[in-house]
Amino acid sequence: MMRSRFLKPQKAPGLMLTSLLDMFTIILIFLIVSFDAESYDFRLAEDVTLPESATRTELTPAVNVAITRGRIVVEQDELLAIEEGRVRESDYDAGEIPELVEALRAEYEARFGEDATAPDDVTEPIVVVQSDRSLDYRTLYVVLRSAATAGFFKYRLATMKS
Repeated sequence: MMRSRFLKPQKAPGLMLTSLLDMFTIILIFLIVSFDAESYDFRLAEDVTLPESATRTELTPAVNVAITRGRIVVEQDELLAIEEGRVRESDYDAGEIPELVEALRAEYEARFGEDATAPDDVTEPIVVVQSDRSLDYRTLYVVLRSAATAGFFKYRLATMKS
């Protein structure tokens, strides 16, 4: 009984802020490092209704190709007139549109030079295709094949975020 008289009453342990602050610091550093804001000058072509997408992909500098129901435009320059979203068979040969291949090859040479054999990942040639949602698939196929012939093996399809 005597013993209990000399014992100090026990207090509840306090909150350990050091570990909590360490955790919040790590989370904050992770968010700062992983957040990357990128702006891109994207001019939507006239008469194009883009399909919608729920995902978000970062845009990188690229050559813009717009396909409307009445024309194909490369970097704001009208290249070829089409009818009702379809390329006439007389306008393409072997699945390629010669005028589009020439225009894209000129863009490729202007950006990467004539002897660019293997651009790195940062300056990789990319085509951003804006096409109307009601466009004929054959037209899109011929445009993408023409872009590949010109040296643009990667492409992005522009969509509107829903």
